[in-house]
Amino acid sequence: MKEDESVKLPDGRTLGYADYGDSNGQPVFFFHGWPSSRYQAAYLNNSAAERGIRILAPDRPGIGRSSPLPQRRFGDWPKDVAAFADALGIDHFRIFGVSGGCPYALATTAKLSERIERTAVVCGAPPLADKADRTHMHWAYRTLSGINSLRRAALPALVPFSRWMISRGSHKPPMSWMLKSIPPRDREAIHHGNGWDMVTRSYLEAVANGSESILTEGELYLKPWDFKPEEISTPVRFWHGLADANLPCSVAQNLASRVPNCEGSWVEGEGHYSLPVFHSAEVLDWLGRD
Repeated sequence: MKEDESVKLPDGRTLGYADYGDSNGQPVFFFHGWPSSRYQAAYLNNSAAERGIRILAPDRPGIGRSSPLPQRRFGDWPKDVAAFADALGIDHFRIFGVSGGCPYALATTAKLSERIERTAVVCGAPPLADKADRTHMHWAYRTLSGINSLRRAALPALVPFSRWMISRGSHKPPMSWMLKSIPPRDREAIHHGNGWDMVTRSYLEAVANGSESILTEGELYLKPWDFKPEEISTPVRFWHGLADANLPCSVAQNLASRVPNCEGSWVEGEGHYSLPVFHSAEVLDWLGRD
């Protein structure tokens, strides 16, 4: 396990990444959620090692150890991924995109089809430029997505407040109150094993550079995608919980219907946090197939 690695990109920027699982195994690139970072992949370390899989989790521009890229879009990410793979001497790889990593996973799969063997999308964030697709999102996301001036004013204050909440722990208010707003199955996942440490550590690394980086990335999800899922030719499989209260399964299913020959696992009773925790072995098994 190596969590604080980095490579230099051709344009001089730094791309930070973590390396989990089997260091000699089948390479799988893990694209983290939002607001999150490379540390989010730590929960896969043991399962990946058992399956002979190497998890490589890069920070996106401006997050964690990665340099910012002004005015970036989803379609810029595949260039960084290709350069990252080249720097590590990896010709072909597979992708595990979770939550906010979904558009990055699909953009990369569309643009680097000759190098990607299969892609898994877990609790994936769908296109949200249409306000109708935000209707059933978790109230916190819905509020921040609604008014640009509110986001710009609120987030710089929310970041230090969130650090304070995390420092108090999950069982003390106000974090304990916040957790009551998510389904019981998701709370179970957060308190399962090292779930709480994984979520909070990953988040704290994401905001280590201040609020601007995560705000800039967050606003990308509210813009039209600059690539077409319909152009994907690589095998893709979606996993999404039918009880997901953050990103409703129906919009994920609509997105999956746009990806040619896409498969879907729509899991009864699982939420946004519980599905990645309790079904990661299934996802890794699928990714590890020949």
